[in-house]
Amino acid sequence: MPVIYSRLLLLAPLLVLAGCATLPGDSRGMAPIDGFTQAVQAGDCRAAYQTLGTAGTVGPDQRLTVGQLCLQNGDFVRARRASADFLQTTPEHPDADYAAYLHALAGFGEWSRAVRADPKVRVDQGRELFREIATYTRERPMSEYVEDLAPRLVRLREGIAGGEIALAERDRRDGQQARARARAEYVLEYYPRTQAAADAARLLIAFNGT
Repeated sequence: MPVIYSRLLLLAPLLVLAGCATLPGDSRGMAPIDGFTQAVQAGDCRAAYQTLGTAGTVGPDQRLTVGQLCLQNGDFVRARRASADFLQTTPEHPDADYAAYLHALAGFGEWSRAVRADPKVRVDQGRELFREIATYTRERPMSEYVEDLAPRLVRLREGIAGGEIALAERDRRDGQQARARARAEYVLEYYPRTQAAADAARLLIAFNGT
């Protein structure tokens, strides 16, 4: 998961929100640290996310910071929720492009991690995510993040096609020969030049041999 160095400055202001350093002879000490700032300073995604629902005033910067922090921590569910909240509440914000990128990247991380999910679930979620990323690259062609997202479309195609083959194999074992054949033919037609297409070809050869 790449670290987006150009956006690390989002975190920087939070590191000084605790207050200015104590001046010589100043007995007042440091200003108290609020829960959100403390959580971000500690790199605690869960705690930072929880403060979004309790803070008196939650701005877009806080949501975006939580999205980035949770993504870096591998907490893709919370990263996706925080960036989705940002896009829903401030769709015209100057950083909406980055928030949409975080949302897509977190979705891809979540999908990639669930390699043992039911093939039908994996296929459905993969298609939804593919549409999201394809829409991003189409509607934001000049975005600096397109180059990072584009290769993930290739991996999604492989994953979706592989899920279809897994479903075809399951149909075959269950005696659903016609449905299994249809899935294999579908992969050959719509997912050529993938490993799954080669598997589909072998499956069709096996059908023809029976």
